[in-house]
Amino acid sequence: MYMVIFHSGDGKPGYHQAESLDEAVHFVERLRNQEQVPDTRIFRMTEVPLEFKTYIKVEVAGTAGEEAVAPVENGSPEGEPEVAEPPLATAGSPARFGRFRA
Repeated sequence: MYMVIFHSGDGKPGYHQAESLDEAVHFVERLRNQEQVPDTRIFRMTEVPLEFKTYIKVEVAGTAGEEAVAPVENGSPEGEPEVAEPPLATAGSPARFGRFRA
């Protein structure tokens, strides 16, 4: 697949898809000879394979800006609850906290 990109005489961008290079070249010739469009370019297009993955984000409702507190059965030595530490990102794990692969 090929894409012809050009600017028309009034400066508007234009695009034309062509199945073959020969078809794209003929389109450029027509633009230049019949429509006096000097600014044309041809690009070869290939499909980029995509893979979709599902991610789940968990948020604690009503704690915006507060630190999360983990429940502790016996409490800390000082009698204060212990604060849960967020997990560290490791190679192969998602970089953003709270995002997990399903």
